[in-house]
Amino acid sequence: MRLSARIKCFKYLVYAYVILISICGGAQLVIGAFLLWTHKQYAPIVKNQFWEPFAVLIGLGVISQALCYLGWTSASRKHRCYLGLFCAFLVLFIVILFLVSGWSVATKAHLIVPAEVAIEASFSEFLAKDNTNDQTHIWNRLQRDFRCCGYNGVSDYKKNKQMGFPWSCYDPIDTKVFNTGCMHVFVRSIEMNMIRVAVVAVASALIQSLGIFCAIQLTMLLRRPTLMLPNGDNQSIRVKRTRELTPLSPATIGNPTPHSSTKPPIPLKPVVPRVDQPVMKASH
Repeated sequence: MRLSARIKCFKYLVYAYVILISICGGAQLVIGAFLLWTHKQYAPIVKNQFWEPFAVLIGLGVISQALCYLGWTSASRKHRCYLGLFCAFLVLFIVILFLVSGWSVATKAHLIVPAEVAIEASFSEFLAKDNTNDQTHIWNRLQRDFRCCGYNGVSDYKKNKQMGFPWSCYDPIDTKVFNTGCMHVFVRSIEMNMIRVAVVAVASALIQSLGIFCAIQLTMLLRRPTLMLPNGDNQSIRVKRTRELTPLSPATIGNPTPHSSTKPPIPLKPVVPRVDQPVMKASH
């Protein structure tokens, strides 16, 4: 296959690869925004903690789009330097995705104790202020949406005989009381969101690593073009032009280089010195 045809083939492969990266980045943006929005609705219960992995996932989605612009522009202009930067940034970005995945798993493993303490403190405040009849209170919304009741269960309300079950603890269909405690359900929900972040990061890293070979190959093909000389040697065009513009010296004429033209130098014609004829004077 000719060099120009190979460059054109890998150029379109890089275009397809950039579109794939853009799709992965869009998925990161959408999933990260949805998880962050879901978490922010009940974040005050855990003192606004554990939102960082979702925000990082959104940031990685934005960086993916910036990388797509760099890769598309570099491939369309066939700029070898920018393509090299695109490959380097892409490798670094894939490594960061794997690190974010591990960070999310580590956060999931260490959030149980601080989450339990924050949820218990929030529930105690909810009972102390007697906000069970406030339909807009965050605990009523949590119990209604997660189908749970109390901190550990319905026993938290039974301890206070003067306080009945709030309306949010009842199933609207069969009017039964939810028996599951909200602490277990809510912590489990945060843990699952952390796992989702880890899965999205790993999947994006694996997908985006599939076509990096195409970008590297295109970068290598866009090296300085060469010419095939009659003697079978490859010579750079840039070097050839430089030699053509270099003035010839007597040493170069007498000793031609191996890569120069194979034609013998034109011999110089000998110069015959001019001799003036003597002038004869007439005698008187």
